[in-house]
Amino acid sequence: MFVAVEKKTNEPLPFSVETEGIDYIDLSEYSLPDKSIPYLLGEKISRKFEMLALEKNGNELLLAMKDPKNIFAIDSAALITSLDIKPVLVDAEKLMQKMDEVFYTQKQEQTVISQAVLEIDEKEKEQEKEREKKAESPTVYKEMLGNILISQNAIDEEQLEKALEIQKKSDLPLGAILLREGYINKQQLLSALEEQTGISYFDLNGVEIPDDVIKLIDKKLAYTYTLIPVKIENEFLYVAMSDPVNIYAIDDVRLATGYEVKPMLADGDLIIEKLEAIYKQEIEEEPENEQIEEIDFENEFEKVKEEIEIEVKKEEQVEKTINISDVENAPIVRLVNMIFKSAIDKRASDIHIEAYEDCVMIRFRIDGQLVEVMKQDKKIQQILVARIKIISGLNIAEKRIPQDGRIALKINNKNYDFRVSTLPTMFGEKVVIRVLDKDGFNKTKNELGFFEDDLVKFDSILSHPHGIVLVTGPTGSGKSTTLYTALRELCKPNVNIMTVEDPVEATIRGVNQVQVNVKAGLTFASALRAFLRQDPDIIMVGEIRDRETAEIAIRAAITGHLVLSTLHTNDSVSSIDRLIDMGVEPFLIASSLVGVLAQRLVRRLCPKCKQEYIAKEHEMKILKLSEETKIYKPAGCPECNGSGYKGRIAAYEILTISSEMRELISQNAPIETIRQLALQNGMRTLSDSCTRLILEGITSLEEMMSVVSINE
Repeated sequence: MFVAVEKKTNEPLPFSVETEGIDYIDLSEYSLPDKSIPYLLGEKISRKFEMLALEKNGNELLLAMKDPKNIFAIDSAALITSLDIKPVLVDAEKLMQKMDEVFYTQKQEQTVISQAVLEIDEKEKEQEKEREKKAESPTVYKEMLGNILISQNAIDEEQLEKALEIQKKSDLPLGAILLREGYINKQQLLSALEEQTGISYFDLNGVEIPDDVIKLIDKKLAYTYTLIPVKIENEFLYVAMSDPVNIYAIDDVRLATGYEVKPMLADGDLIIEKLEAIYKQEIEEEPENEQIEEIDFENEFEKVKEEIEIEVKKEEQVEKTINISDVENAPIVRLVNMIFKSAIDKRASDIHIEAYEDCVMIRFRIDGQLVEVMKQDKKIQQILVARIKIISGLNIAEKRIPQDGRIALKINNKNYDFRVSTLPTMFGEKVVIRVLDKDGFNKTKNELGFFEDDLVKFDSILSHPHGIVLVTGPTGSGKSTTLYTALRELCKPNVNIMTVEDPVEATIRGVNQVQVNVKAGLTFASALRAFLRQDPDIIMVGEIRDRETAEIAIRAAITGHLVLSTLHTNDSVSSIDRLIDMGVEPFLIASSLVGVLAQRLVRRLCPKCKQEYIAKEHEMKILKLSEETKIYKPAGCPECNGSGYKGRIAAYEILTISSEMRELISQNAPIETIRQLALQNGMRTLSDSCTRLILEGITSLEEMMSVVSINE
């Protein structure tokens, strides 16, 4: 067992150490029991991932890390060493010092070798001793190819020096240069590589590769890394590679196939010959007059599902965000990409992947309504969820607790963000993915759907030099879009605008945006306090969730700042009651509040198929109509996927605060009294706004009743 060294300084331990049981080691007091252990990873990988191998106990490797929760680093270490990794936290500065100390010896050796190459006559004997010393050394790091070839008498020092000079001016590997210059033959190179990597040479001549094995790896992946799968044995995929120590190639193959990879050293030319023979045969077998047809999502999914049923594996590995047009062609990767692309094409705002006892259901939220897209075999659930976790940076091994992540994809030459949330349920993890179109927030106030008189009120509220403006409504009602539009209207060179959001859904040039980080202690309230020391003119708070945030926001408004924020209330007037419930004094609300905008999103009737009809008696009563009126209802056509609706528009209720209303608020008057005064002052309710949309043929009565109470 490894024993962690206790930290003896008075500095507080990081949050993860104190709460998650991760061991901490003070490297300033730590001595390596075996100085060869760090070379299991080597200097390049160690510095890249800011980690250092410390001890090896059986099949377990103690790994000092700046970030012990970095699954990418842990996965790479496990892949290189084939050991189980036990990460421990260390101080970043001390880690760098320890690396400099550990790898200093290797740098000295490399310097000696370089000097020997430049001064052959003077240093020949010393270099020979150095090579003999390395041969006897117990260290596990791999010797340089040039030294191996010299020790095998394949080249001399002068030839190595010339090859190294050529390498400085090109990107070619040393072995390829030596081969091209005629200093060595291919057999000598393969023999040296075999000794350098410790991986046996595999002769591809006469080897027959099964079709189901060759299809595991995409053609592009095979040519990119010059590799070819050979066989599957004991659940390991044996892959012939020109560079069998390329961890990126091994990782990509493992991710694409789901198999653990056993690399084998092979002749690169033979690999290319083998690939060309295989793919040439496939081209010859294709019909000459075959035409490329437009992709059918359902049919394509069925093909992918068949492949997945053959290739489903329990293990998935980690990959970061990607361009959807550049990913490998593994079946599960294609499936996930197809789901994302279909969601974009269908204008979905959310993707739901739900696990049931006998199936996996995928649903899209389109125009606010959940629509079942497909219901498929339960077999694909685990690998489907694992793939989504991989590209969103989540822990694929953790299935007991909820996780949140993000994905950035480029689809149809357009950038999209996807917010991923996983939740353990009875039959597996449910995944909900929010689709964020960055361009979707780039709307002008005229595109928000305001009627002309509402737009005048909106401009009037934003024209206040100070005070607090609230936008209210349920989740998914378009509050963020309205706030971003307001900020763009207010953003000018002479104005300092600062926002604190959770999360930042779109960036605005000229606006200083801050992302909430609760784990680090950066909350809405703490960010607001910091903002007040940053000389702001306008502040936007993503959401007022508690009394502390509410009081700071209101006091900022009172002290000469324009503050914009959101609340979750059913209508505009209820926001006053909500602030009082949070514990804010009524007189503070009265002196700071300048306007409240409540909103809902209603679906637009499809202009291609909407049907006109005369409103019935009960419908006229709901719409407060006194005479027969033509209104519209949905019908359904291919243009709107049979729903009768296409797109959404906002319905607004705008409350402006008059002096009389301020007095009622400061007196803590009943909310109904305040509402009646607002109606007398000309406020239109959400139902009034929906009625106007119905009479203009934009939406239907059915849609109005689904989003607002008819008593409003």
